[in-house]
Amino acid sequence: MSWRTNANLEWLSGLRGVEQDHPLARHTSFNIGGPAEFFVETRDPAELVEACIERGVPWLTLGAGTNLLVADAGVEGLVVRCVSREWKVEGRRVYAQAGLKMMRLARICADHDLTGFEWAIGVPGTVGGAVYQNAGCWGTELAEVLTDAEGLMPGRGRQTWPREDLGLGYRTSALRHGALRGALVTGARIELRPGDGAASRSQMARWTAERNQTQPIRTKNCGSVFKNPPGDSAGRMIEAVGLKGAREGAAQVSEQHANFILNLGGASADQVSRLIGRVRCAVRERFGIDLETEVESVGRWPS
Repeated sequence: MSWRTNANLEWLSGLRGVEQDHPLARHTSFNIGGPAEFFVETRDPAELVEACIERGVPWLTLGAGTNLLVADAGVEGLVVRCVSREWKVEGRRVYAQAGLKMMRLARICADHDLTGFEWAIGVPGTVGGAVYQNAGCWGTELAEVLTDAEGLMPGRGRQTWPREDLGLGYRTSALRHGALRGALVTGARIELRPGDGAASRSQMARWTAERNQTQPIRTKNCGSVFKNPPGDSAGRMIEAVGLKGAREGAAQVSEQHANFILNLGGASADQVSRLIGRVRCAVRERFGIDLETEVESVGRWPS
C-alpha cells in the first residue's frame, strides 16, 4: 500500500516551513543531487521522524551533506535537515547536538582547555554524521572519546545508547550496519582530558595546513570516497591502477589525492556512480580487493 494518501500529502504540505521539490544539491558538499519531494529544517528532527514512522512516510535526515551522494532523481518523501547546534561543557564532558559541525566542536573544546579532540578539525561533517560512521582523522576516531549518544529508535521512542551498544568500527556503526540501523542520532557526549587550549589550537592549525596541501579541500567533493583496506591506502591503489585524473563527464578522480572525486561543475550523481564503479573494478582486477565506499548513496536510484 502506498504511503501517498491524501491525509499524508496534506500533512506534509502543511508542515511549518516545508518546501516541495527543494533542490538538495545546495545542501551537499558534492553540490550534486535532485530535489527532495518535501523538505524542512528543524531543531527537533525526532518529532518529525516519529510522525513519518507513524504515517509510513519515507524520510531522510540531513546534516552537513558530506559523505553523501544524492540521486539525480532526488529523494522520495520528507527530507529533514537537522539544524540543532546547541552544546554544553560540564567539566571534562562535552555534549553536542547532532547538527553541530565537528570542526566547530573541536574549537569549542580547545577554548575550554580540553584536549583529545583536535583531530576533529579535519572532519567536515556534523556530530550526528560522525556518530553514524564513527568519523576519524589523523589516526584517531570518535570511538576513542565518545561516551554515549542520544536518539530515536523507530518503534521504541527516544533512547540513550552507551558507546558499547553503538558497534563502532572503522567508518561504521550499528546505526549504519547493525542492530540500530534506521535509528536517528540527536546528540552525543564525549569525554576529554584537561589540557592547554593554545597548544590544541596550534596543533589544529598545523593539521589544517597539512590537509590543505594534501587534499582538494577547496573543491566540490564528498570527502574520502573509499575506506582504506587493512594495511593499505585506497588512494595509493587508485593511483597505481592509473585512474588519478580519470573522468566521467564532469566527475573526476582528483589529481591531488586519488581517494577524492571532484565535481568539476555540473557533474551528475550518475557520472560519479559510474566513476566509482570504474575505480572499484580496476582495483579488484589489479589487487583482488573490493574497495568499500565511505560515501553513502541515497534517493531514487535506477533499479
